[in-house]
This record gives sequence, structure tokens and C-alpha cells, in this order.
Amino acid sequence: MIDAINSLFVSVLNWIYSWVGNYGWSVVVFTLFVRLLVLPLDIKSRRGMRATMRIQPKLQALQKKYANDKEKLNQKTLELYRKEHVSMTAGCLPMLLQWPILIFMFTAMRVVANEHTIQMILDLQNGIEPVFQSWLWIKNVFMPDSFMSSILPAAGSALVEIGPVGYSSILTAENIEAARAFLATSEYAAIAAQHGANAFMSIPLNFIFLQTTLTLPTSFAALFEYANGLFILPILAAVSQFLMTKVMNSTGRKKDKSQPAQPEPANAMNSGFMKWFFPLFSLWICATSNSAFSIYWMAVNVISIIQNIVLNRIFDHEEAKRELEKNGAAN
Repeated sequence: MIDAINSLFVSVLNWIYSWVGNYGWSVVVFTLFVRLLVLPLDIKSRRGMRATMRIQPKLQALQKKYANDKEKLNQKTLELYRKEHVSMTAGCLPMLLQWPILIFMFTAMRVVANEHTIQMILDLQNGIEPVFQSWLWIKNVFMPDSFMSSILPAAGSALVEIGPVGYSSILTAENIEAARAFLATSEYAAIAAQHGANAFMSIPLNFIFLQTTLTLPTSFAALFEYANGLFILPILAAVSQFLMTKVMNSTGRKKDKSQPAQPEPANAMNSGFMKWFFPLFSLWICATSNSAFSIYWMAVNVISIIQNIVLNRIFDHEEAKRELEKNGAAN
């Protein structure tokens, strides 16, 4: 089942590419497509969250009244939710659905990136010049958007990150081993040098829990000429993730200072730890993943921010209209 869904995501992405002709923009189109599919659930989720916030004063009154009777409190709470037509789980489903989609998209991006990387290395072995999939400032969307990443895989690389295998005719064990063997040859080292491999220096980092190699351009000129990216996507992903969290936790309505403040419902997104964890996690995963997946991550955040701002305004208008009708009926 999981393999079938992964294959579906890969097929849809490649189909979009057949029309768009650029994998960077294909990812953006695919992101829009996915967001449109889950839009009805997002609308239901936002309505549920706002309804939950609306009944917070009544929930607090119940908690105060039945503080010493938990069973009665649970009963009255359920009655309140039914009376107000509020679902206790309405806001959870879209958030839970986003994680499987994210994982499937991550897998699809790895498959496509690995497929093109292996094919490019095999083409180089046969004397065919590589054709890179660029996007804005990024020279190769199948490598990370980072000044620490070269356009081509490093000479002698073992391609240890290649996987998963089996989603295409290119990602076979034989092709991967052939590509790994070619990367270790002096012939590939010479080709990589032509694309700026010698413009990077490797600095070993040895800590107690971390033993890795830091790759940096040897000069400021090499940063713009040979580095695959400028580390813009990881930063944009982190900033947009932080803004999305702020927007998700906001009703969008202007507070009425004449009314007592109503606390927001407690949830994981409101906690200080999660508020900073997700932006930092976004920074890390986009810095270590291929640029195509980073484009998807950032696009999801930007679309979600715009979507929630628009939905908040629509819901504010609906609530204001209901209040006017209610006040008119009372008068």
C-alpha cells in the first residue's frame, strides 16, 4: 500500500514535469494541487478551532463548577460540545493528514533526485554532458540549496544516501554500484573539477557525538559561481514555518478591548517548545535535503499562510453577520 502511494506521487510529479518542463516549478504546481485537495478538510479544521475558542468561557465555567467532580465535568463538557455543534476532533484530522503527505512527498523527491543523479553520473561515464535542473538561484534542484553543496556529487562519494530503490528502471542495484564505482575514478574527479569541485575545501569535524566533514567554498567568488545554492530555502522555510504557526494560532479577529480576554485553547502549537521546534526542524531538514523537497516545504508554508489569512477574514465576516442578525432579532 505504501509503495503504491509512493509510486503514485512519483508518477504525478513526473507527469506535471512533462507539462511544465522544470522540476522546481513542477514541485510548486504539485504543492498547489495537494493543497487544493485538502482544502475542504482545512476549512473544516479552521471552523472547528474557532468554534472551540468561542466556547472557551463556557468550558472554563464548567471546569470551575465541577472542579471536584471529574465524571460530571466530562459529561457536561460533552453535552456542551453537542449543544454548540462543536467537534472535539475537527481540528486534528487535517494536521494528522499532512504528515503522511509530507513523508510521501519526501520519498517522491528522493526517488526523483536519486534517479536523475544516477542517470547523470552514468551519462558522464559515457561522455554525455550533464543537463542540470535549475530553479531561480539554485543550479541543481536535486542537490541541497547550500553554499556547502557543489553542483555535482563529490568525487569519491559512496552515494550512501541513495534510496529508496525499486521505483524506476534507473534505480537498480547494478546502476547504483556502477555510479559509485565511477565516482571513485580519476576520470570523474577531472569532470567534477570542471564544475567547481576544486573550489571547495573539506574540514573534518570531530566531536563526541558528531563526526562529519564540513564543506566550504574556497573563495567568495566560488560561493556564487560553483556553490549549488545560497542557503536561502532553509532560511525561508524556517521563517515561513514560524509565521505559519503564528497564523494558525490566530483567529484573525481584532480583539474588542471592552470584552474580557478569552484564552486560546491549549494545544501543542501554542507551547513555547513546539513554536520554536518546528522552525528549527524546518531549517535542518531543508538544509540536508535536496532543493526540490525544500521548495515543496517552503511552498506548503507560504500557501498555508495565505490560505489561513483568507479563511480568517471569511470566517470573521460570517461571524460578524451572524452577530448582527442575532442583535437585530433581539431588538
